[in-house]
Amino acid sequence: MKKSVSLSEEQLQESMWIEIIRRMETIYAELANNQAEIERKNRELLQAQEFTENILKSMVDALIVVDSEEKITMVNQATLDLLGYKKEEIIKKTAKMILASPKEKRRPFNESYLSKFKESSIQDLEIDFQSKSGEKIPMTLSSSVMRNSEAEIIGVIGVAKDLRETKWLLAEAAAAEAERAKAQELERAYKELKDLQSQLIHSERLASIGQLAAGVAHEINNPLGGILVYSHLLLEDLTTNDPKKANTERIIKEATRCKDIVKRLLDFARQPQPKVEPIGINVVLEETLSLVKDQASFS
Repeated sequence: MKKSVSLSEEQLQESMWIEIIRRMETIYAELANNQAEIERKNRELLQAQEFTENILKSMVDALIVVDSEEKITMVNQATLDLLGYKKEEIIKKTAKMILASPKEKRRPFNESYLSKFKESSIQDLEIDFQSKSGEKIPMTLSSSVMRNSEAEIIGVIGVAKDLRETKWLLAEAAAAEAERAKAQELERAYKELKDLQSQLIHSERLASIGQLAAGVAHEINNPLGGILVYSHLLLEDLTTNDPKKANTERIIKEATRCKDIVKRLLDFARQPQPKVEPIGINVVLEETLSLVKDQASFS
């Protein structure tokens, strides 16, 4: 009987140890699975970290992360290259150290900025950074507020673009536009000068023609005066029915017309100062028609 009881106890203990071993194996298996999952998650985390670091390294714009105490917590390589700092020289330092004066330009990194833009972001804010050497660098900043799981503001992440090349290009474009405007002004002045030269040449030609006309008129006027005088004397000696009378009157008429032409040539040669005075339109028309008629006759 005692032997039977002992055997049952041994079987019970054996069963308990078997259960314990089975549970331990289950736990070890779960631990192994958890360890594998942890290692997989770690690999994924490392891959994500490497991916993020590669993105940050490939960025040409400066990236700066600032906490709620205005301390720089992260920058990319472009920021270090831009400002000339080493990473250990800038991390945990106040963001104000990279901003140029005046002080009002530091406002985007202080608490009032974080409070003001809780629900919005900043786009293309022009601001001056200051490098380690003291150079002021014009930048355009875009930023957004970072929050934790409880919606509390924990900092700001900003991306800044170097505007030096843009401003240089704008300055070059402005200079080119100024040169173009200057060239246009010189071209206009040159054209005006050419026009003035043409007018001067024309005036000189007119003056020469006037002098020539005056000389010709003077040479013609003297014999023409003699023709008129002797024609009038001849007309006085002729009777009404004399056949020579009509020819003499024709001579007087044509000589008088020549005298008027000579007078107009002399008036043109003198080039009197222009003056405004009333004149009958009929007189103007008659003189114009007379000039046209004279030109047609000479042609």
